[in-house]
Amino acid sequence: MMGESMKRVCLILAVVCLMAVSAGCNSGSIATATEPPTQAPTDAPYIDTQLDEPEWTLAEGELQLSDSTGVIAENTDILYFAIVSNTDGSQELRFRLSDEMAAKLTGVEPSGSYFITFNGETVGNATLNDDCTVATVGKDDANGSITDLATKIRGLYE
Repeated sequence: MMGESMKRVCLILAVVCLMAVSAGCNSGSIATATEPPTQAPTDAPYIDTQLDEPEWTLAEGELQLSDSTGVIAENTDILYFAIVSNTDGSQELRFRLSDEMAAKLTGVEPSGSYFITFNGETVGNATLNDDCTVATVGKDDANGSITDLATKIRGLYE
């Protein structure tokens, strides 16, 4: 059998091995408490939307509302846009105009039909609602797929 001194050596080696393993797992750093962040995780602007309204989104490019005479509204005049699915399954793009621009357009007849462009490319023919706050491009008037156009305007692909 093992002698008393041999048992002691094995016990000391086992303790040393356990200490080495424990020290290796610690990696020499001591955990410290961190302060909670003082800023919001993102600086994305919030657009307050009522439940019965579309989910408005900021455009990542140059939007313009034009007619045959030229550009009527652009950039700061077009606040944001939304992709909307109607109850019949059809989709459309809606562009929210500023109140100032809506006031200018109220009661004015367009020279030809309205159309929306994004970064110089035609999105489609647009119609204005009665109070001229929203320009709508329906799927029949769109220059391509409504979903693809919305993705482009959001800046998710070029």
